[in-house]
Amino acid sequence: MIPSSSRRTWVFLILSSIALWGPDLVVPSAWQHQPAYLLVSNVYQSFLVVAGFWFGPAICRAMVVGEVKAGPVHDAICQALDEIGRDRSIRRLPVTLFEHPQPFILTAGMLPSRCEIFISTELARRLGPDGLSFQIARATAHGLLPQRLVALIPVLLLTVLFPDGFNWTTLMYSAIFLVAWLAMHWFFELQADRQAARMLGVDASVGLAELLAATGGMAGKLSMHPPLRWRVHAISMRPK
Repeated sequence: MIPSSSRRTWVFLILSSIALWGPDLVVPSAWQHQPAYLLVSNVYQSFLVVAGFWFGPAICRAMVVGEVKAGPVHDAICQALDEIGRDRSIRRLPVTLFEHPQPFILTAGMLPSRCEIFISTELARRLGPDGLSFQIARATAHGLLPQRLVALIPVLLLTVLFPDGFNWTTLMYSAIFLVAWLAMHWFFELQADRQAARMLGVDASVGLAELLAATGGMAGKLSMHPPLRWRVHAISMRPK
């Protein structure tokens, strides 16, 4: 979900909460422990996750309050897209620039052919030409099929397999799942860095440095991104 107005954010949260937990509130409590209901519930929640990814671009467009279609920032994004477009093997994704005071970028969608990029004006303004090109190239890489699967599948597994009650066993399995997810997340984030460097066809270290400076180092030690030295090594080892 992209940042939006308070009204639209609350509407989205309320509707999504009703869709997710509404059935449990209306069915008899005796049903909720029946194997058939648990199976149907898991299938329903999985459907919601898939629908959320499938309709992600439409949901994000509905959350956009002020789209920017002209001006210096928009022109800078068009220039960045032209630079990325030199790599004919990569499909350029539609980019929506929207007014918001927080730095934000998201690749939404499930299939690569349906993915779209949403970027806030604040992030675009903070970045120089190299940083903006690198960030949009990374967002484009996140639209590739392996990246979409690695975004979708963990959410599906967590939705279906998340335990109802916690004990030492479920805590251990949850911890193992989270560690495995983080390792996979780091691997594909490094892949996105490599792909971005390949799309730009130049040393992307300047773009990465601009990006980190503009976003405060991705929240420092609390970041879910790989260590900086790994990312620098990844872009230096980009595929040819």
